[in-house]
Amino acid sequence: MTVEINLLEQREKRNVLPLLILAMTGLIIIISLITISLQKNSLETKVVELESEIESLQIQQATIQQSSEGNDASSREKLQASLNDLEDTIIPSLPIVERLVSLLPERGFFESFVLTGAEEVSIDVRFDTMQEVAKYTKALQQQDFITKVELNNVSTNTVDTTEDIYDYRPRYIADYFLILDKAVLLNEGGQTQ
Repeated sequence: MTVEINLLEQREKRNVLPLLILAMTGLIIIISLITISLQKNSLETKVVELESEIESLQIQQATIQQSSEGNDASSREKLQASLNDLEDTIIPSLPIVERLVSLLPERGFFESFVLTGAEEVSIDVRFDTMQEVAKYTKALQQQDFITKVELNNVSTNTVDTTEDIYDYRPRYIADYFLILDKAVLLNEGGQTQ
């Protein structure tokens, strides 16, 4: 057995790990700085765009406010004028209904009563016979507070098949359109303000 002795100094292996860590840290810092710089630039451009948009919106808002201030004054005046016109004459509907009901026959009644305008009334009335429809129409035409009476339609209820046809009495539904005389109504009980 022979023993080998190496008297030459062995080179120490260089430890590359600290250099790799330093290089990686430097690379990470450079990439981070580039990313932050790019984000900063994009955010600055967005801020500039948003500021220009805010300025344009403020200009639009100022023009709209100026135009609406003029429109508000004129629309308020129009509303006040129409309110004054409306308050000039108030025709109470209760006396009208009471007078129309007093003309009904014993078994007649209103199905609907609608004021369609200041002087216009639309009513649907139920009657037992066609003669009652004719009498009510004649009575309406003789009233001094009604200027025009239109009988638009007269219809009947359909007979149900379960009912006995001989026991069934049809109900007639008359559709009237009336135009009232405002002057007469105001003189008789309406209020002027």
